[in-house]
Amino acid sequence: FARAGLAVAHMRGKSYLSMGGVSMGIAGSFVNPDFFENYLGMRVESIDETEFIRRMELGIYDHEEYNKALKWVKENCKEGPDNNPPELQSTRERKDKEWEMVVKMAMIARDLMIGNPKLAEMGFGEEALGHNAIAAGFQGQRQWTDYFPNGDFLEAILCSSFDWNGIREPFIVATENDCLNGTAMLFGHLLTNTAQIFADVRTYWSPEAVKRVTGQELTGLASNGIIHLINSGAASLDGTGRQMKDGKPAMKPFWEITPEEAGACLDATSWRPASKGYFRGGGFSSNFVSRGGMPVTMMRINIVKGLGPVLQLA
Repeated sequence: FARAGLAVAHMRGKSYLSMGGVSMGIAGSFVNPDFFENYLGMRVESIDETEFIRRMELGIYDHEEYNKALKWVKENCKEGPDNNPPELQSTRERKDKEWEMVVKMAMIARDLMIGNPKLAEMGFGEEALGHNAIAAGFQGQRQWTDYFPNGDFLEAILCSSFDWNGIREPFIVATENDCLNGTAMLFGHLLTNTAQIFADVRTYWSPEAVKRVTGQELTGLASNGIIHLINSGAASLDGTGRQMKDGKPAMKPFWEITPEEAGACLDATSWRPASKGYFRGGGFSSNFVSRGGMPVTMMRINIVKGLGPVLQLA
């Protein structure tokens, strides 16, 4: 109860930063200020995605940190196989440019959320302030991703408990600006102090369906069926399950994570060149298999017409 009260107090007066607008007509991407103001005590701030381009072209980011970040990414974020047809694969030169851009995108998204005093030293006082955002979302699809690298790296790395600056509190950044999933992630973070996973529930395989298709009977942990989750952009690397608690895989508060565990999460992740069928502008999507045995709470917030917000928990 006390932790829930602290979460309410922590949200009050903070912002949800909408980076872009509605992604492909997804209902959760319609950012409703009434919901945030009346139910959460927050406000909604909004920027157009062109702000990323403006900051890149005018150099409105910490250049020293960028060089440090790019070096760290090259050393710690291994690139996975390119599954695109040969005629759609980017050249090595193009992929290197995409890496440079997605690193800048991650830094700029963070600066937009919480500000950066370094920008004030560079003469950008307004940009240095940020938007007092406790959560954010990046629209991406399709206006951005049809031409620029996708937001998967910025979302995954910000939502993780570590980056080129070391171990730190994870950010809450929702894929496709799905602010309702972003709010569920925010609840999860404030109540558990851990990183959150934005994932799509793709399929439920019932025991009957598995038996019909494969002839096998599900047993043990799978005896009630299998839920197929595919990580979306904002699946934190903590979700690899390479952190350990009481001898079991876990996702831990950042102050309990060791440098070795953070390194193991990075080692367990590869960054696959984005599918050009979805993302014409390229980019890199995290790829990992979670270690089994971690307890999971799944949640979703929906706005029901005539009723209001509804929280689903599993």
